Amino acid sequence: MKKILGLMFVVSLIVVPAMAQKVTIDFAHDFDFEQIKTFQYVDTAESNSKNELMAERIKDLIISELQEGGLTQVEENPDMFVTYHITTKENTNYNTSTFGYGGYRGGWGGWGYGGGGMATSTTRAYTYTEGTLIIDAYESTEKKMIWRGTGTVTVKNTPEKQTKQITKILHKLGKKWDKILKNKGK
Repeated sequence: MKKILGLMFVVSLIVVPAMAQKVTIDFAHDFDFEQIKTFQYVDTAESNSKNELMAERIKDLIISELQEGGLTQVEENPDMFVTYHITTKENTNYNTSTFGYGGYRGGWGGWGYGGGGMATSTTRAYTYTEGTLIIDAYESTEKKMIWRGTGTVTVKNTPEKQTKQITKILHKLGKKWDKILKNKGK
């Protein structure tokens, strides 16, 4: 019985949605990122956090991360514009547990006679929200996209935990930005 419960526990860990952030970037490989010294944050129609408090937190966190990375925020004539978008998707995960006992009775080589057992199965549905934060950077003169970073998470329930998730995403994206700068954008 302990083996069955242990196996069910391991299986339940596998089917629970992943909680870690998945972070990816894409950038213009031919762009010289060394020329970027200043930025301006701009709201767009897609800057769409429905919660105004969270929208302000996201904006402030983005600005802070860029400043910590050595860029200067300006009100006009920036080297690049930065904005963000959010997408969400409701997902459902199903977990089936079976409890019972078998009626196996030995025989030659495992084959032989035996009786049936009794078991019950329970399926539970778990609904969760998957959220993706998308940060776009545009070269200011031609307004051409030069960088996109995305971070996807299973969204936590409280604003404090959501803010921590966003902070982790931005920190990971910042590390990827630093790698680009070290290689001069290539």
